[in-house]
Parts: sequence; C-alpha cells; structure tokens
Amino acid sequence: MIAGEKAPDFTLLDHTGRPRTLSAFLSKGPVVLFFFPLASSPICTAQACHFRDLSSEFAAAGAQRVGISTDTVDKQAHFAQQRSFDYPLLSDADGVVSELFGVRRGRLAKLRKSVVARETGRRGRHARRRGLLAGLLPVRRTTFVIDTDRTILKVVSSEVRASVHADEALRFLQNHDVRERHTDTHQQSDGKDNAIGDWFTEPETADEPSLVRPYALTAGRTDPDANLAPEAPVEALRTAKPPHWRRNDVRNQILTSCAHSPSVAEIAARLSLPLGATRFLVDDLATQGYLRVHAPLGDSMTLDERRELIRRTLRGLRAL
Repeated sequence: MIAGEKAPDFTLLDHTGRPRTLSAFLSKGPVVLFFFPLASSPICTAQACHFRDLSSEFAAAGAQRVGISTDTVDKQAHFAQQRSFDYPLLSDADGVVSELFGVRRGRLAKLRKSVVARETGRRGRHARRRGLLAGLLPVRRTTFVIDTDRTILKVVSSEVRASVHADEALRFLQNHDVRERHTDTHQQSDGKDNAIGDWFTEPETADEPSLVRPYALTAGRTDPDANLAPEAPVEALRTAKPPHWRRNDVRNQILTSCAHSPSVAEIAARLSLPLGATRFLVDDLATQGYLRVHAPLGDSMTLDERRELIRRTLRGLRAL
C-alpha cells in the first residue's frame, strides 16, 4: 500500500489475547502501525525497542504505536514481557492482514525454499542458510502512519535499518502536526468546484510546507475524475498568473516544483503528499490554466528522454 490509500480495517488478538480493531485505535487518534518479520530477532528487537524508547515523543505527537507480525499470541506475549513494551503487539498468525497491506512475502518465500531445497546437496550449508532466512522473514519490515479516517499518510520501508522506522514516522508526525489538525472543526464541501482556500494552508507557519489530510487538500473529493498517470510529466505555464496564495499554500509548492517538468510521482514525493491528493491538485491547477499535463511517454520524446522520465518516476514512487 502507498500513501493516500485507505488502510483496511481489521481485528487481531494482541499479546494479551485481547481482540483489537484498527478502527478502535483510530478513534483515539492517528496510529503508527509497524510490521516486523520475527519477534525477538535482533533487528526486530532493535526496531520495537526504539518505538518503546520514543514513547513520550509519540504521545506528544498524539499518535499510538502498534506492532504486528505473523508470530503467535504466545510469542508476542513473551516478546512484550521480555522487553517491557508499553504498546500492543498484534498476532497476524495467518498473514491475512499482512497480505492486505501488501507486505507479506508469501509466494516469494515459498519459492526461495523450493529453490534452496534443490540446491542443498550442491551448495551445503550456504543453501540451508538461505532456506532458513526465507522462512524467518514472512513479511517486509514496513511502517505505516495512518490518519483517523484510515488514510495512509506515510510509509517507511527498510529491512536492516531498525531505527529509521520510528524516527521517520515521528519526524513526519511532528513536521505535519497531525495532532493539532485533528482539533480543527471539519468543514463540508461538495468538492467539485468550491474548494475551501483555508484547507490548503496552515496559519502561522509561513516557512513550512502545508501538508494536511488528503480529504482536506482535495476539498472532500475521494474519487478523481482524472486519474493522472504517476509517470505523466507536468509543466508549469507562465501564461496565467496564479492568485496571491499564502506562502505556505500547497498549490504554490506544486507550481514551484513544476519548473523542471517533474512527473506526478515526483511531485508527490518532493512534497510528501499522498499520490491521490497530488493527482487531484495537479488536475485542478491544470484545469485553471496554471499547469499542463503531458501524455506519459509521448511519441515526441526521444529514447533517452523516456528512460530519464521512467528513472525519475521510479525514484519518486520509491520515496513515497
């Protein structure tokens, strides 16, 4: 799953055997849900302990921490007791939730096991180690920052850098002030032609980029009319002068970033915006005459230009 998508609701047992539901967690505020491959393994221990050690910082940001792996309830209980975790560890023993979030290795792990089995006699202990590794890493180490409406705001992926998960999630929460935004009164809009200007800005932060919830950025719209391709190049037009938006208005950020014709995915990555919200906003600005969206990989592009566009788009998607 990527930023901007809706996280699936689910119910799993935590390390105490108590049923826990994502929507119940979200009723109290944003959730930082981190998947780890194996309870009590060295990197997973470092990852989970770092989340524990940043307890006060996450509390100040108004976010809850929730760990999840395919380990059994008993293994999660032992892990939690051993390391004195102050947050729940969920047991996704059958891997269904991991599959829903797109982090389950599944078939790849089974394929690796079968390949290793055929090579065992020829490659000895090295092949056996590969088979063991495939069995021990059923999910990809991934962290999701989830807003109260189940919108995924941030995704952190790293298999070996344990501390980056808590650090990046916390930095995102602090920079985007998610807790403060949840105290605001929600405004209503039909979302088609009457976007509310104040939703694009955060007062008193003139030097900071405005990064608010996706439904606020797009005036409540959830189904785009124009599903812009992530690789579509976007060009800033000089023929129409934009209004005097506030300095931190996200539309100004988008126009500035389009000076060198980035792809839609690059814009989303540079501004840390959900891809869906970026598509909406780029389409709005193009309709108003401030941007031009080119067809991805158009016939007029040279082979080198196509390669460069694909390379930049992939880099943008990886950064989301």
